[in-house]
Amino acid sequence: MKKIYSLLFVSLFLFLGYSCEDGSLSHGDVYIPDPVEETDEDDGFSAEPTTEAVIKVQLGDGHEHQIIDGFGCAFAEWSHRIWNHMQREDVVNDLFGENGLKLNIFRGEVFPHYQNPTTNVIDFGINRTFNLAPNDPSMINDYWRDFNGSGCGEQVQLGQMWLVDILQRKYKDVKFMFSTWSPPGTMKSNGKPSGGSLKTGSGDEFADYLIDFINTYTNKFGIKIYAISPSNEPNSSGTGWNGCSWTYGNLANFCQDNLRPALDKAGYQDMKIIFGEHSWWKAGVTFLENGLKARPELANSNIIAAAHGYTLIGNTEFVQSPLCAEKNIHLWNTETSSTDTYDPSWKNAMQWATTFHNYLAVSNLNAFVWWAGARPCTNNEALIRLEEALPGTNYERAARYYSYGQFTKFIPEGSRRVDVKTIAPENDDEAFPKELLMTAYVKDDGTYTIVLVNNSTSKAFETKLEIEGKEFQTMIAYTSDEGVKWQRKKINPSLNGLRAITVPKFSVVTITGKMKDIEAE
Repeated sequence: MKKIYSLLFVSLFLFLGYSCEDGSLSHGDVYIPDPVEETDEDDGFSAEPTTEAVIKVQLGDGHEHQIIDGFGCAFAEWSHRIWNHMQREDVVNDLFGENGLKLNIFRGEVFPHYQNPTTNVIDFGINRTFNLAPNDPSMINDYWRDFNGSGCGEQVQLGQMWLVDILQRKYKDVKFMFSTWSPPGTMKSNGKPSGGSLKTGSGDEFADYLIDFINTYTNKFGIKIYAISPSNEPNSSGTGWNGCSWTYGNLANFCQDNLRPALDKAGYQDMKIIFGEHSWWKAGVTFLENGLKARPELANSNIIAAAHGYTLIGNTEFVQSPLCAEKNIHLWNTETSSTDTYDPSWKNAMQWATTFHNYLAVSNLNAFVWWAGARPCTNNEALIRLEEALPGTNYERAARYYSYGQFTKFIPEGSRRVDVKTIAPENDDEAFPKELLMTAYVKDDGTYTIVLVNNSTSKAFETKLEIEGKEFQTMIAYTSDEGVKWQRKKINPSLNGLRAITVPKFSVVTITGKMKDIEAE
């Protein structure tokens, strides 16, 4: 911001003839201060807390839980609609950028319409031009035209290529995973991308097809694909969209006998296999555990166990996977959203904040991937709703975008979830709302994160914060509620070294910073 020293001095300079000939101020007459860098370091003292209520983070043996791999979103068959949106780079930044959700997992698709259904030739079309303008007439005109049996399939493929390209260039820490709704029709029992199952004897052919896709994307974009999934909702192939039925035994056999050897032979020993992706969480955990019991050696084949979370919002049974915990297999939810009528409200956002909390605190999830990062919709499948028009020009962030961000922005990859508890003052059972949900996370570098979901619609509260055996070096609180989103506030210590926050009613508050060893007195 430009500052003039004072109107008096400016007037004097003008009077004495130090102005430019056109009457404007010369550069030497204007003071331009260096930009003020916002830091997390303490810069003063706060008043002493007036409450005796405490939220305490617990460290050490008996208090440690799962490692967090991250948070993400998918585009898959909706890749075309962001590609044909005039503000597509802004939308990507809202999802993956430092000032957005800071997502670190991208879920794409190995499309069945890479195969021409007439000639049966498979062509990934990797040398096509994908950096077209969003309103390029060659793609916008006759938009829904058929491409290898799929309406606007060409735009879908090009859109995914554009997404992968911009993510690998601008957002370097993204984990790329790709799921396969269906193998090519020639490898299916019914010869079509929708319905049916993998044809008997096609295991090696399907594995080689996935290797070809991996090689193609790796060579074209210079990315390291983090994980590949041979299935998507193996229980739902009879739907109107692309799908393939798998029993848990068949999927386990394919992953162990065909896909893992093919990956290893091709030099992708580090690439993980996503196993499962059943559409319902509780049934999905049972599905993947049954597969692991059927083929115990799969636990040592560098896999991620995964399921989706499609139930009515608020009614999910947040079960754990004891077998995954025993075998140290990471557990991901790789797709969840809601298909009820579009609701961008903060009430909806709080319902989702509760869901995010429960997957982390109850199911011990290592990673969560929302379904549609951005798409046009009349339901709640998207975090960002794109305009229906082609090409799109406007978009809207639903409030759940912000409640998701209270987790995604501030829980770093590699954090470990730890216990956290409330300590109410003696004879004060109402110090904390009964609806309060809490999780806490720490990293080896001293970073900590506490996420508080206050579902009370009537009670705000004040509390001190403590970490067992440590003290806070820095503290920043970020608040979202009906009126504010990701509002930042530095929490300085009091003269006695105490730190306290106020948590508004019906809000999500995330506290993060650095901790340090307690200094000896």
